[in-house]
Order: sequence, then structure tokens, then C-alpha cells
Amino acid sequence: MSFDKTLAQELEDIVVSGLAEIPLPYQKGNSIRLKNVVIRKHKNGYRVFNISTNKHIQTVFTKTAAVAIAKLYAQKQEDMVDSIINLDDRVAKHYMDALFAKRTVESSKDNMRRESAETNFDIALERAWSSLAQIESYIFDK
Repeated sequence: MSFDKTLAQELEDIVVSGLAEIPLPYQKGNSIRLKNVVIRKHKNGYRVFNISTNKHIQTVFTKTAAVAIAKLYAQKQEDMVDSIINLDDRVAKHYMDALFAKRTVESSKDNMRRESAETNFDIALERAWSSLAQIESYIFDK
């Protein structure tokens, strides 16, 4: 059995055109696409673009928030994007707090300060995961 490149290309075109009609994310190259929205990794986080208007929508800290924003844009629910951006900002803040506390735990010689930093690390990590779970609810539940 031989491999026919034209048939493979035709099949890929059919799948891609079908994916353009439903809000299901798929990876193409180094980007994630969801209908007419594309997500690309950037040094500042993840950038979300509308490829039909060729405009930048938002830059966010987490890939989860980028996918949630892309889904909302694909479903024409742009008014809910602000809540995802707020949750993403909370994830970023608590993530940075956790990094700071972890660094303090690793470098501190004072036991009291180390224990305090461990507690702060646990709290920041739990709050970051909680905010991330709230973002995921926009992807899976709505």
C-alpha cells in the first residue's frame, strides 16, 4: 500500500475546515487554534489573536486562560473575558508569591523565617490552583 500525499492533504483540509466551525481547540504548528482565534506562546505569556480581523485580543499569564478567552470569543461571549483576566492576574500574583516564598525557604538560615515562608508558600500555591480551577470552569462547564 502506497502513501498518497494528495489524499492526506485533502483529509487534513476536511478536518481543518470542520474544526473551524466548532469551538474545539487544536494545535497547528506552534499555535493553538479555536475557530477564528489563535493562541501563541510569547515571552510575556500567551497571546490571543483574532485571525479574521487580524487583531491582538489579549496577553495572559497561563495557557488555560488563553484557551478560555479563545473559547469565549469563538462563542461570541466577549463580555465575560474580564473575569478570566482577573482570575489570570490572581494566578500570576499567587504564583510569584509562591516563588518568592520558595526562594526564602531555600536561602533562609533562620528557622522561624523558614517556617513562615513555608506557610506562605502553601497558601500562595493553594490560591493559585484555586484560581486556575475557576478559569478551567469557563472552559469545561460553560
